[in-house]
Amino acid sequence: MTRTTQALVVGFLGAVLLRLSLGDGYLRYVTGWMKWPLVATGVVLLGLTVWMLLRPAPGEHDGEGGDDHDAHDHKVPAMTWLAIIPGVIVFVASPPSLGAYLAERRADDPVAAAPDAEILPLPASDGPVDVEVAEFMWRAGVEDGATIKDRDVRLTGFVSTDESGNWYVTRIAIACCAADASASRVRVEDYDDAPERDSWVAVTGRWVEGTAPGGKSETAIEAASVEPREAPANTYQ
Repeated sequence: MTRTTQALVVGFLGAVLLRLSLGDGYLRYVTGWMKWPLVATGVVLLGLTVWMLLRPAPGEHDGEGGDDHDAHDHKVPAMTWLAIIPGVIVFVASPPSLGAYLAERRADDPVAAAPDAEILPLPASDGPVDVEVAEFMWRAGVEDGATIKDRDVRLTGFVSTDESGNWYVTRIAIACCAADASASRVRVEDYDDAPERDSWVAVTGRWVEGTAPGGKSETAIEAASVEPREAPANTYQ
C-alpha cells in the first residue's frame, strides 16, 4: 500500500465518522454528547488526507531516483487495509441498535442501584405518569415501593422475553458506548398477547406490590393497556 492509498483510507474513515455524526447513526454506538468530538475527528482525518496527498514526496527534489526512493521507503503495511473494515460494515450492513438479544443475555446482571439522592414522590396527575424503566425499578426497591404504590404509570421501551414465556418492557443504558451497555426490564403481567420481540411499546398500568429488582421477585407491572410506539432516534437511556 502506497502513501496515496494510505491517505485515501484515512479519508474514508473520516467520511464514515462525518456520515454517522451528522445524522443519528452515531447514537447506535455512543452517547449523545460525543456528537461534536466525532465531527471534529472526522474533519481532522479529512484534513490529514488532503495534507498527505498534497505534500511533496521525500526525494522528489533529489533528482533521479526520487520515485524509487519513495516506492521503497514509504510503503505502508498491507494490514492497514483492516482499518477500513468497520467503515465498510457501517455503510453496507448498518448494524441496528442493541436490543432484546443483549437484554435477554444480561438478564442476570446486577441491577443498578438507586441514586443516592432522595427519590421524590411522583407528580400529581389525573392520568398515568411517564416513568423510565430503570426509575420504576428503583422506586419499587425503595421504601417498599411507596412512591409508585397505587399509581398509574406508563413505561416505554422495547419488548424482550425469557425462556418461561414472560415478556418485558425493556431499556438499555450506556455510560459511554455500546460496549458498556446494561439492561433494565420490567415484567408485564395480565397481558398475555405479547407484542413482537424488539418492537417498541408503551405499557400503562400499576406496580405489582411485593415485586422488586433482583431474584425471583423481579419488578413487575400489571398492564391496563399496551400501545405500539415508534423507536426513538436515541434508543438508549
